[in-house]
Amino acid sequence: MPSSIDSGVSESPIEPSIDTMLPTFRYMVHRKLRRKAHGQYRKHSTRRYIFSAIVIGLFLTLIGIGAQKFELAKTWPQLALIVVLLLAMIYIVVKVSIVIRWCFYWLVLATLVLFVLDKGSLFDKIRFGQVPDPSDDTILKAKIVLIILALLEGLTLSVVFLLRVAYPRIILRAKWLNCRRWWRIKETPKPLSISVNYRTIMFSYLSWDPDEYRLQRSSVSYVGEFDELGKPHGLGEWTDHTFTGEALQGIWEHGVPVGPFKSQEYGTGNAFSNIRIGFCKNTTDKNTSTTFNSARDPRGVSYGAASVECSISGKFFHHLPYVRIMGDAILRSDLEKKAKDDAAAPAVVLTYPLSFLSTFAESLQSRPSIRGSFRGVSSPRSAPLSKSVVIRYTDRGISIPGYIRSRRKTDLNSVTVRRVCPPNLGLEGQPLAVIDSRESRGGGSSPLGQRPTLVLPSGVEATSSASVTSDDSDNAAGKRHVLLDGSGESDDRDHRRSLDREKRRRMSQVGLVVEGWRHVLDVDGRVSSAMSVSRAGYEALVFVHGYNCPLTYGIARLGQLLSLGEFPPYIKPFVFSWPSSVTMGYFKAKSVGCSDDVAKDLQQFIADLREAGYQRVHVLAHSMGARIVLSALRKGYLDGVLAEREVVDAESSLASAVGSHAGLRSRRTLRYRDSMPGHCNRSSSIRSLGAQESAGRIQLASFTLLNPDADLDIFLEEDYWTLSKYCPHITLYADAHDGALFWSEVLGQKKSLGRHPRTLIYAPTGEVLDVDVIDTTSLDVNIHSIRHNFFNLNRMLVDDLYDVVVLGRRANEREGRLSSRWTFSPDGTENGEVYTFLCAPSYVVNK
Repeated sequence: MPSSIDSGVSESPIEPSIDTMLPTFRYMVHRKLRRKAHGQYRKHSTRRYIFSAIVIGLFLTLIGIGAQKFELAKTWPQLALIVVLLLAMIYIVVKVSIVIRWCFYWLVLATLVLFVLDKGSLFDKIRFGQVPDPSDDTILKAKIVLIILALLEGLTLSVVFLLRVAYPRIILRAKWLNCRRWWRIKETPKPLSISVNYRTIMFSYLSWDPDEYRLQRSSVSYVGEFDELGKPHGLGEWTDHTFTGEALQGIWEHGVPVGPFKSQEYGTGNAFSNIRIGFCKNTTDKNTSTTFNSARDPRGVSYGAASVECSISGKFFHHLPYVRIMGDAILRSDLEKKAKDDAAAPAVVLTYPLSFLSTFAESLQSRPSIRGSFRGVSSPRSAPLSKSVVIRYTDRGISIPGYIRSRRKTDLNSVTVRRVCPPNLGLEGQPLAVIDSRESRGGGSSPLGQRPTLVLPSGVEATSSASVTSDDSDNAAGKRHVLLDGSGESDDRDHRRSLDREKRRRMSQVGLVVEGWRHVLDVDGRVSSAMSVSRAGYEALVFVHGYNCPLTYGIARLGQLLSLGEFPPYIKPFVFSWPSSVTMGYFKAKSVGCSDDVAKDLQQFIADLREAGYQRVHVLAHSMGARIVLSALRKGYLDGVLAEREVVDAESSLASAVGSHAGLRSRRTLRYRDSMPGHCNRSSSIRSLGAQESAGRIQLASFTLLNPDADLDIFLEEDYWTLSKYCPHITLYADAHDGALFWSEVLGQKKSLGRHPRTLIYAPTGEVLDVDVIDTTSLDVNIHSIRHNFFNLNRMLVDDLYDVVVLGRRANEREGRLSSRWTFSPDGTENGEVYTFLCAPSYVVNK
């Protein structure tokens, strides 16, 4: 946290004003300058690098350095040293010139001047061994050019250092800077719009316009909540009307936006998203780095949470994703002791990280609206409407993740989902008509009955009800059924006015409402919230990273995936961070990661998720992280934690062969109810071993292997059979050109699961394994040369993972994105399918 932005609280509240907003203004200007300093990602151009190298080589030739040094090289070691130094010089100059373009422009200009002055004579003298005459005007002019070039390059680097390094730090930390005088800040006495729910602070300042290359006066406004020092704290919206200024809405903490929030540059359209992610850490490494001798923390696992800011639209910036640890890792033993000592209300171990895991939608809950609060009336709530609703079948009826039933008489086998439209457009683009109850009373019968819908397209008959509320409390859901026809206990003017306010608030929202159901978005880890989590169908998404991956890097990768994919709020993300060593510590990471201690820590983490109320968990395992999870499954550490699937057909020897190799063989003939059509019929079901005890366990809803660094043969022989006992949806993303897995195969002398995109078949029986194999070899967008870590940037892969985790769709149900191809056995018969993405290579363009 910057020193200029403290979090102290005074005894008497300070009235918000421009003076109290100056630290926040400085921090937001620093954010803008930091984006400029770090720069944006640019497309790598091989031709540009070659051209830069040619220009630099020609420049060195013209000044005679290369030929003179070769003349002095008497031995081969000297010549090799000179060549290495020249190549290093060219590389450094090329890199600097690519980042700071003016350095390259000065170099090109100096090369052209040397060409004009030299006319080839200097090079000829050096080439034929002639000693240059010191009095030669050409050499003198060349020296002058070099001196001027050095001055220009030094001046350019100094200016860049001042603007990109020194100035942002001065803006953020210098106490001597007079902000009002430096930016010519002026107060806006009458803001254009004033919020009735929150305080509004608005002022103007002098800023530089990069488009018109001049200074201009721009306005800044903040609408939201404040702390006792008059700084933004809580829900708020910041708007800076400069070209690279931000429009940021989200959660603030003592003057600093900490997230979750959404932001967009005012003029460029570059958009950013900040989300929160929990983590479970069991390594002694620092959060930002790994060491060769990475080891498991002997004290056990620790829990914490972080916020991660990512680019999601427009230009992407080098310093993003940016991870900020919000809740420092605290040992589980300490959290368990604190949970037991909580006399006020029993708590669970995950209380601490769960208290941070709010989403952007949850941040708007139970607060008045910001964007909709400039209308002269205050809206009591701003619970956001969902843009998508996932409906699942369960043995107990229909389940909607993120929702619980707000009415006791709601039918468990049917759901009505209704679209709430903007005030000016209907379902098909027609103007909306509000049905007035007085017309229905005066005109006789009405197709709407007693509860007419809020808004309808003109000319369309209404068949749905508008009695659903979006309140976030159980009592409110049962007490606040809005009747738009004005019927109720009183018809006075105040009651009609409140109905009008509710009507206008409803008309301002866009999205879907589920009749008889409401959002449950509060999670604080206590028993009541754990019950809400269970009832609302909250699901945990656990990402297990690969080797040579510090905690913050794993959080950044998962955050980028969730930000681009717009995963729904009921998906709560976590990162399991294990001792992953460094690049040269491959075997060290493999031995530590597959140890019994790490397996026990993973078991404890999954058990704590179940205690916190989660009934379903999704696992994303990347690279060596897949080996870690599969090893824990193979050793049986998750047997008492994960719920087993229901078996409808099994061999009689199953019960006597548990835990043996014969037991694994007998499981190969198992058929599970959730993988068969019409599995709602329970008449012929035979439950698997221990199924009666599965009620207290967590369901492994999906298991996704992302370029897994796991042994192919072991997966076919053992891992799949153990995994399929728990998980009905297994997906493998494999790449035949994965460079990292190539070296894994070379070092381990075994085939890697993630490098062979083919149908997985158990050879002894010829059985095709129930795994969706996705071949990513043809993808070439947002993919580095090693092709090992791109699941969070490639748009096709991001959307596919959304369908796997959120919608639970198998590969054959994703026909709009995947194309299947048949694979063949050695005898020429078809033995399965492998799926590839429906996309054209990046180099294919219209002629």
